Amino acid sequence: MMVFNVRYGSGAPPNDNRGWIIAIDQVGRIVFSLALDAPTQDIRQHPNGNIFFSQTGIGLITEIDQSGNKLRQWHVSGKWKKKKPPINSIPIDLPLIHHTLNVFPNGNLLLNSAEGKNIENWYTSDMDPEAPRGNALVIGDVFHEIDLEGKKIREWHAFDFLDIERICYGSLSKYWERQGFINSRDWCHANASSYIAIDDSLLISFRTQDCILKLDCQTNEIKWILGPHDNWRKPWTKKLLRPDQTVQWQYHQHDASLTPEGTILCFDNGNFRSNPFKPKLSATKNYSRIVEFQVDEDDRKVKQLWSYGDAQEDRIYACYQGGALRLPQTGNSFMTYGGICTKEGVPSDDNSNFGRSRLIELTPEKEIVFEIWIDSSREVPSLPLSSFRAEHVVIK
Repeated sequence: MMVFNVRYGSGAPPNDNRGWIIAIDQVGRIVFSLALDAPTQDIRQHPNGNIFFSQTGIGLITEIDQSGNKLRQWHVSGKWKKKKPPINSIPIDLPLIHHTLNVFPNGNLLLNSAEGKNIENWYTSDMDPEAPRGNALVIGDVFHEIDLEGKKIREWHAFDFLDIERICYGSLSKYWERQGFINSRDWCHANASSYIAIDDSLLISFRTQDCILKLDCQTNEIKWILGPHDNWRKPWTKKLLRPDQTVQWQYHQHDASLTPEGTILCFDNGNFRSNPFKPKLSATKNYSRIVEFQVDEDDRKVKQLWSYGDAQEDRIYACYQGGALRLPQTGNSFMTYGGICTKEGVPSDDNSNFGRSRLIELTPEKEIVFEIWIDSSREVPSLPLSSFRAEHVVIK
């Protein structure tokens, strides 16, 4: 079955923060639907067969069985300082969690957190290269391995391996102000992380760096960087994958993963399809796609194997959220257009406008064999809705 979240977009009623976890079978019948009193985000199947989902805004992780019954819960201590956590909830000593929830083969959790650094002489504009510099509170991601007792096992800090001097469009946004980091800048915005057991590494998607990278868990060294070559400096330039003529770079991507074939799959949101200080592509001309890359680690090369959504007749633009996964039984691909935002029917980069989601399954020949739209267009007034990503759950 497929399990996915639904939540309101930014333009929803201010006092309504509901979220839903929904499971559907192969013919679209609802297996379970959980209505929750706080927005939901990522979903993963644990090695034990159960389903884990996050409510990052309130700092909760919940384990349910395949019928939707709650089994266990964890709370992030930094979000529960002023109130009592749920009864029997397991504490995790982190200030916050955000975006992705993932699991290690041993059952431990892979969680994203964040930290801030005051950086002197940093950017004040991503549009004007001559703009004066100033001091900034820059937010960097931290990745944690946490066991099921809530104990920290390992951690990796983006400040330790990414170039603080590199920005992309979005790196100066104020996303983190809503999380309590006043006057901060969203420098890298990791929205996906997964563990690759064969060589003890992390695969990380940095949305506002327009890159996917592979990180050695032991040495904290970047193995390679997949994405546009703009604005990188030495020594990071040595890690950039060299594209052949097939490659069209991804921008502001989500949900990077390693497929069973060993390739890299992601949802390419496509925001702006440019880097500072080049002109941006407008939302009205933009599109999102699912794309598959083959990486040659030895020669540090990359080629594009497959994509869907870039052909003119298939174009839909989802400015935020989204998912891409390869279904192991069939070789089909499942794609989540997470936040398709429009203003008066025109594609928009502003997620406070009307939003909806589209979930589709594609054959390797790009035939759509399954499709769901999530929206409230029949309601008056209509509400913006989104879906972060869908998870394929093997029935056990």
